[in-house]
Amino acid sequence: MYADLIDFDKVGTVSADIFHSEEMYRRELSTVFARSWLFLAHESQLRTPGDFVTAMMGEDPIIVSRQRDGGIRAVLNVCRHRGMRVCRQDFGNTKRFTCSFHGWSYDNAGTLIHVPREAEGYHDRLDKSGWSLTPVTRVETYRGMIFGTWDAEAPDLIDYLDTARPALDSFLDTLGGDIELVGPMKWRIAGNWKLPAEGLGTDGYHAETTHASALQAIGGMAEPRRIFQYASAAGHAAAMIDVGVTQQVHSEIGVGPTPQGEQDNSTVAHATVFPNLSFIGYSGPLRVWQPRGPEEMEVWGWVAIPAGLDPETRRQKLTGVTLSFSSSGIFESDDSENWSEISAVGRGFAARSTPLNYQMGMGFDDPTGADIPGFDVRTGHLFNDIGARSFYTRWAQLMDGPELALAPPTPPPNLGMSAE
Repeated sequence: MYADLIDFDKVGTVSADIFHSEEMYRRELSTVFARSWLFLAHESQLRTPGDFVTAMMGEDPIIVSRQRDGGIRAVLNVCRHRGMRVCRQDFGNTKRFTCSFHGWSYDNAGTLIHVPREAEGYHDRLDKSGWSLTPVTRVETYRGMIFGTWDAEAPDLIDYLDTARPALDSFLDTLGGDIELVGPMKWRIAGNWKLPAEGLGTDGYHAETTHASALQAIGGMAEPRRIFQYASAAGHAAAMIDVGVTQQVHSEIGVGPTPQGEQDNSTVAHATVFPNLSFIGYSGPLRVWQPRGPEEMEVWGWVAIPAGLDPETRRQKLTGVTLSFSSSGIFESDDSENWSEISAVGRGFAARSTPLNYQMGMGFDDPTGADIPGFDVRTGHLFNDIGARSFYTRWAQLMDGPELALAPPTPPPNLGMSAE
């Protein structure tokens, strides 16, 4: 039982092996990633018919495209002939995707439309309609954010995101509601994808140690009057902070427009939508932690900015975020060093056998979630492992559940082809 690797009932520990095991990683792909709603793109990236972006669902490459009727379609970016990618660009506009191996071409809905040497090779008997790109089982949007899942039985996206909404809505509303995503930037680092996903959901504890030099450089931060975090059984988690501190941070690191509102109101500081979508509320960085094995990840980063900014404000916003949260940003480079070091030192027999402490705040959280009325969440002080405990509880539930058995497309018959 994977639930045996966590103990949040009595002790408050997590097995270090969950960050290093190849067997667990392979199972994550067919349980955690296959059964969850995963962030794919934002509608601002797909403004006109033919626009597309590439995405990932676990380790499966995906094409997300705007159709001629205005709809959005997502398909597996894998040619049905020999399994090659049919698109290698991050984004663009096209009417077709052509495999660079043997030249099979698909329209932007994924339908096979051209096969080279079809007359000679297949004697004009290939049923092309049965060899389309594999569609993502379900694709839905929330406030312009596009998600996909392979699980036909998954709850509707709006229900899946229910307890993520206090943080996600705050993130979007702070930026004016109508946003655009700039990016992505992509880089690889050592470390398990769960470490940053957990951290952005729950870990306010690391800042004064990990980011000591960066905070010193910007003159520190004011102590907020109101700060807490919340978490839910769905695995979502977030830290919330008062608007006044958020406004100060915007000013200090030069990220452009500041959130509006009374200083006693709460806004999201950082959050994770289970399993691997994270964002930072006061400056707009958005991350997807793409798994690349148990001890490596690829970070996909965007900057969310209010739509329609004037060029100078837009430039200031992007510059501020790049200096603070990017592959070489003063905050993100600190975090990456921690995740990579955990990967390096945790491979040993004794290290993988040593339980890790997740006791912070145990027994002192509020199960009624009074700070987030109307949502089924638990709340606690910022210095609390409440979000991590919820994250790993949901992780273990999915790991102990059945692997998703994805029904592959049924190949059509060969229409009477036979060897002569």
